[in-house]
Amino acid sequence: MITLASAACTTPASNTSSGHKDSPATVEAIPGKDVKKVTLTEQAAHRVGIATVTVGATQPAAPAGPSPSPGTPATVVPYSAVLYDANGVTWVYTVPQPLTYVREKVVVATVGGARGTDAFLAQAPPAGTSIVTIGVIELWGAELGVGK
Repeated sequence: MITLASAACTTPASNTSSGHKDSPATVEAIPGKDVKKVTLTEQAAHRVGIATVTVGATQPAAPAGPSPSPGTPATVVPYSAVLYDANGVTWVYTVPQPLTYVREKVVVATVGGARGTDAFLAQAPPAGTSIVTIGVIELWGAELGVGK
């Protein structure tokens, strides 16, 4: 995956007018926020293997398996969607429009489920929001400018 991240997040060496190619990732500041918007080309999203799910409604946690206290409202998302930064703050990448990704802070109550692959979020994006489950680390690398 590191090779893919590098390929998807760097600017081509040739930027002359005759050999110019579009960058696979465009990163833009969002006014009033500490995060940036990452936009990928279709080819870059395909190479990285971006996959998404839609956030469901908050529901009482199931009593089976490791989870928050039974009955505690939580939003359950795949644990693969959760990114931990260097300070331990947790994030997911939302998809506000096709091929566009914005990091949003979440609060993980616990990780569990039958196979330990579910994150129970005490703070989550609204129900109906698409979030990234595969390609999260590549998007973070692009947002931070890794490979530039």
